[in-house]
Amino acid sequence: MLIADCHSHCEHSHDSKTPARVMLDCAIAKGAGYLAITDHCDKDCQLIEGFEWVRQIDLDAHFSSLEKLKDEYKGKIEVGVGLEMGYYAPADGLYKDITLRYNTDVLINSVHLVGSKDCYERSYFDSGRYEAYGDYLRTVADSVQAPYDYDIIGHIGYVARKSPYEDRALKYTEYPDIIDGILKAIIDKGKSLEVNGRGTDTPFIPEHGIVRRYRELGGELITFGSDAHNPDWLLVNYAQVVEALKAMGFKYIFRYLNHRPIGERLV
Repeated sequence: MLIADCHSHCEHSHDSKTPARVMLDCAIAKGAGYLAITDHCDKDCQLIEGFEWVRQIDLDAHFSSLEKLKDEYKGKIEVGVGLEMGYYAPADGLYKDITLRYNTDVLINSVHLVGSKDCYERSYFDSGRYEAYGDYLRTVADSVQAPYDYDIIGHIGYVARKSPYEDRALKYTEYPDIIDGILKAIIDKGKSLEVNGRGTDTPFIPEHGIVRRYRELGGELITFGSDAHNPDWLLVNYAQVVEALKAMGFKYIFRYLNHRPIGERLV
């Protein structure tokens, strides 16, 4: 079974210092046959006042260097050339232009900011847990309808990573109607749901209940992502994710090349 990590970052992202080559060598050492390097493209931060400090990715350098590494590592590991795009509706046009200008294998659509607020900041939760998590999910629902071509909806449950509550995990049972709407839209649009190995009080996000509901609704396209910003985090909780997916009835796990989902049978 080919092991694939569809979500990782290198020094092209503002929040990583690790060279892409180091990430690839470590992925090989850990047994991966595919690694997507999906560095942050933060046009949301570019447009929202107060986030000017976030370094914007050099897209030309990013794609040029990854294409060279893709050729260099051929036969050692498949390299997925991609981006993680921070959803923000006013940035839709900017993202659409990027998807048309550059050749990519995989694009992740993720929510990090809700309105003009950062889910990693304590102040985001001033409205209370139910409203803070609900606002996040409503933004995820909007992101699924984004007018640019993306492949994967990333890390649903991200809002809980820095939340101040004792019980942090975002659970299906708390917001079934909103989550059902998100999952049905992902399925209808032919996108993939990411299972992210960096969980919050759980081995992965989305938590079991959300992933199980995705399967119940007919969802099949699913990817694993470590969201690693350094080599230590590559493939984090991969084995637990695979076993959980098998128990839920998933038959395949997917990776992307040239925006085509390639299934690997779960064994």
